[in-house]
Order: sequence, then structure tokens, then C-alpha cells
Amino acid sequence: MPQTRWLSVGAVMAVAAVALLVATLGRANPVAESPESPSPPTPSGRASASPTTATPSAETTAPTSPASPAPSSAPATAPPRASGPPHLAWAEFLAHLNEDRSTVEGLNAALTTAAQAQDPNAVKAASVDILDFVDVERDWLREHPPADCYAAAHGAATAMLDAYGMAADRFIDWSTSGGGLGGLPALGVALDAADGARAAFEAFVAALERTTCPT
Repeated sequence: MPQTRWLSVGAVMAVAAVALLVATLGRANPVAESPESPSPPTPSGRASASPTTATPSAETTAPTSPASPAPSSAPATAPPRASGPPHLAWAEFLAHLNEDRSTVEGLNAALTTAAQAQDPNAVKAASVDILDFVDVERDWLREHPPADCYAAAHGAATAMLDAYGMAADRFIDWSTSGGGLGGLPALGVALDAADGARAAFEAFVAALERTTCPT
């Protein structure tokens, strides 16, 4: 595949998934009920074990010292959760993503144009803008913890942002590689990172589709 095509595909993949996410939001209903998933089948082939008491023999009657109590471990800190009605927090989460529409479209256009022109400076500038966007969105997610009903989608959103930030970093690496044949290794790493971003997006969409926050 020619280098121009590689770079163009990689740039689009690095941010197109975010644009697709925004398009997906229109189909998401924050309070819609989804069919209840069937309960997982009980594993078969295992006999249920009940505790038995061993009877000591005459040869093993020596007294033993009482066992020292096991050290108590510190209780795990529960992750922060949203206060208030869960479905309202879920609706706010989706609304915030929808508000990013114009920003995402601009990021997508800037990086795609720079990549098609094989302009390292423009690729770097567009990638830095993506990193800035990712930082802002990470902060928003931290400041708006989820309700239990969409905690998985919230976590998947964070993972997706991490993956896009990684892709942007790798395109910055390519922009400083000098391009040409010498830049092909960096370009390959950037494309791999873009694939990872796309996979993270797909996992996020799946988490959204599984989410139900009833009133």
C-alpha cells in the first residue's frame, strides 16, 4: 500500500471512531429498557461439595496451640458513584458526548487533511489538539462519576480516550521521524495504535448497548 494511503487510513481510523460514536448517540435512549439477559447456566459435571469434619485418631491427640488470627486486610475503597437519580446521570453522560459533536468533526477533518497532504507539522498540530481534547474529556469523566447502572460504559469511555490519546502520540512520533522510508516504522506503530483505538471504540459501543438505567 503506498505511504499516502497508509497515512490517510491511519489518520481517519485514529479519530473516525469518535465521530461514529457521536452519530451513534442519536440511537441511545438513556431510560430505555432492554430485554433481560438470560442467567448464565449453572456449570455441570461438578458434584457439590459439603464440608466434612475429620475425626482425629488416637495417635494425633497432642494439643496444639491456637492458630494466630489472620491479619485483616484493609477494606477496598469503593469507586465514586454519582449522586441523585441514576437515569439522570446517565442522560447527562450521553448529552455531554453529544455536545462534543462539532469538536470531534473538527479534529477528524484537521488530522485527515494533514495526513493526506503528508504534512508532518500539520499532523503534529492536529494530534496535539486531539491530546488536549482527550485530557479535557478524561477530566470530565473523573469529575462526573457514574451510577452503577452505567459504570461499565463509563469505564469503557475512559479506556477509549486512553487508546485515542495513544494513537495521537504515535502520530506525533511519525511527524518527527522525517517521513519517507525512514518514517515507515513509526507509521506502522501509529497504524497499530489506531487499530487499538478502533477496538476500544467498539468495546465502548458494546458497553453502551448493554446499558440500562431505568427510572
